[in-house]
Amino acid sequence: MTQKRSRRTTQSKRWLARLQKVESPDVTYVSDTFPIVMKKARGMKITDVDGNAYLDFTACFGVMALGHGHPLLMRAMRAQAAKLVHGMGDVHPSASKVLLLEWLARVTPFDEAKSVLSLSGGEAMESALKTAMIVTGRHEFVSFSGGYHGLHFGPLALTDRSTFTRGFEPWLKGKTHVVPFPLAQSVRSVGCEALDEAFYRDTHALVHWDTSLEKLEDALRTRKIAAVVMEPLQGRGGERTWPAGFLGQVQKLAHQFGALLIFDEIYTGLGRTGSLFAHDHEGVVPDLLVLGKALGGGLPLSACVGDCMDAWGRSTGEARHTSTFLGHPLACGVGLAAVQEIVRRLPEFQRELSRVDQSFSAFLDEYCARGLHTKIPFQLRGRGFMRGLWFPAAEPGFAAKISEELLALGFITLPSGARGDVLSFTPPLIARAIQFDLVLKAVLQVLAK
Repeated sequence: MTQKRSRRTTQSKRWLARLQKVESPDVTYVSDTFPIVMKKARGMKITDVDGNAYLDFTACFGVMALGHGHPLLMRAMRAQAAKLVHGMGDVHPSASKVLLLEWLARVTPFDEAKSVLSLSGGEAMESALKTAMIVTGRHEFVSFSGGYHGLHFGPLALTDRSTFTRGFEPWLKGKTHVVPFPLAQSVRSVGCEALDEAFYRDTHALVHWDTSLEKLEDALRTRKIAAVVMEPLQGRGGERTWPAGFLGQVQKLAHQFGALLIFDEIYTGLGRTGSLFAHDHEGVVPDLLVLGKALGGGLPLSACVGDCMDAWGRSTGEARHTSTFLGHPLACGVGLAAVQEIVRRLPEFQRELSRVDQSFSAFLDEYCARGLHTKIPFQLRGRGFMRGLWFPAAEPGFAAKISEELLALGFITLPSGARGDVLSFTPPLIARAIQFDLVLKAVLQVLAK
């Protein structure tokens, strides 16, 4: 798959031309070589409308954790569809909704877990923000730079990315305090020795973790903050991990000043980082946990889970926070099967990760052997099935160019980070080391040019 090939694009271009006539122009980026138009998929293989085949190293934004077209999930979908597709989630519940909620209560780290179900991660974050306001009686929030929590109006206030907030600033003003992300040196980097703290501060707005905690405490001291919102490992922000012990310090400060701690595990939850939840690595349990993406097994489903939901009070017949598709029976039926299968196979996925680590070690060795580290320094970020190659000294958009080159070689990847300088790998959890070997060999081929 690493040989440059003549990729057929005729049908994709026709479909994209049709798309551009009927879709808002701000949604899908289209160029002469990007994107493809997907037709079918199985496992890690995606085929486009022109018959070109690709290995999927995105799991379609982390959703297809068990791969595309997993037989177990397809059976669950057919079985539920034969019984009940749509119900009345906040009036007449389905059995599949109850069964899923019971499983979430069982696997999440709360003694008295209760949930609010939604369709998207952004919706689930809305549930978390509202819950925090009801619990604390406060209405402001703290988040961290680079965080991504969805683009609904509530979670949109948590981002510092002007790409997403442009045009909506008057609505968002005063709702959130954004704390700079702390610098966490990667233990696996090459060619970065000359990049000092001043470089990371000036180029990437990264600060010493003491500075980050000081700014967090300044915001919390106002006692207006309902919750601190963070990803235990930033996804769209560039596979960024926190310094060891940082999450615990954040929790301590939040609780000291009467605020909740919300972990956004929409991307990182359900096996993505090698543990069932990313916060397991630090042993820090949040007050509210937000899940999505992999939760639905390919169908739209998300959840806000915690043991403080009783603050909402008991329904008197009109729910204060609901939607038409809440607890959608088909999504809940497939989601239950997905969660159960991920939990069952997690030890298998964890064993494979030791071999994936060896693949990245071999990549680092080959990178240095070719002398690429003297020209293009990089750091390896993330953990588990959420990795990123960060090129801190490169120009903005550098990883996006690599991603387009990899597409021509048969690999679907995505750039991440505010500067587009992180090449992201978030494949299905069924990915094997041999498949990582293939894509990393292709990365070397692209960078050598």
